[in-house]
Amino acid sequence: MKVQEVKYISDYIISIKFDDGVNGTIELNDLVQKGIFKVLQDKNQFAKVYTNGYSIAWSNELEIDATTIYAELMDNWERARQQESLKDIAPLV
Repeated sequence: MKVQEVKYISDYIISIKFDDGVNGTIELNDLVQKGIFKVLQDKNQFAKVYTNGYSIAWSNELEIDATTIYAELMDNWERARQQESLKDIAPLV
């Protein structure tokens, strides 16, 4: 899978679209609290996100593998799907 597009949304949120149609938004608040990614606490730096197709990046040293983001998007989608299906279940009284 390849990243087709990545966009800065706001604060530490990006929108990402993959070539197989999977897309969504990811919040990266936790990421900017760790190691070399702390420089991205500067929102102007964070907003410079781009893709090379196989990762999302802010520089040659600051990048996240696309499979990591893809897995997180799929986890988010599955959680949302489960929550929707739980709404259909009537509570026991």
